[in-house]
Amino acid sequence: MNARDLREWTAAQVRSAMTAAMRTDPHALDSLAEANTGALDPYSLSFLRTGRMLTLATSAALTTVVTAHRYGRDPHDRLVCLACGVDRCRTIRSISDVLAAYALQAHPVDRPEAWRRADAWYTRTTGNPVRMSIEAFDEGFVARPATPPPEAPEHVLVVDRDNGALTLWPAYDTATLASQYRDYRRGTL
Repeated sequence: MNARDLREWTAAQVRSAMTAAMRTDPHALDSLAEANTGALDPYSLSFLRTGRMLTLATSAALTTVVTAHRYGRDPHDRLVCLACGVDRCRTIRSISDVLAAYALQAHPVDRPEAWRRADAWYTRTTGNPVRMSIEAFDEGFVARPATPPPEAPEHVLVVDRDNGALTLWPAYDTATLASQYRDYRRGTL
C-alpha cells in the first residue's frame, strides 16, 4: 500500500470508530449499566458507562493527528507528509499498525442507519415521528420529510455517509444537494 493510500485507510478506520460510537445509543448503555450493576465488576461497569465518550474523544483526537499528517507536494514537487516532510510518515504508519492489530473495520452509514439517525433527529426536534423518504447520493443521504415540520420548514436533513454527521440544508433537488454537499465537505462552500 502506498503512503497516501495508507493514510486514507487510517483515516477511514478512525472515522469508523467514531461512527460506531455515534451510532450507539447512550441511553441504552445507561439502562444496561443500571440493570447490570450487580453482574459487572466496577471496572467493566465504569467502561460501559464511559466507553462511548472515550471512543468519541479518542477518535476525534486521532482525526486531528491524521488531518495534520496529510500528503501534499513539497517545494521540490515531491509527495511528502506535510507535517513531517518525509515520503513515508512514521506517525500514520504507527497509527495504522495499531488499528490493524485490533482489526477495526470501516462501517460506512447505510440507508437504514441514515433513516434511524434522521428519524431520531426529527422526533427529537418535533416531539413526534415524521414520515420521510431517504435518497442516497455518493457522500450521504437526504432525509426528506413528507410534511415539513414547522421547526424546519423548507429544509431537509443530510446524513454523511462516512461519519453519520447530520446537517440541515435547503430543500433543493438531490443532484443540487449532492453537488453543494461535496463542496461543503471539501471546504469550498
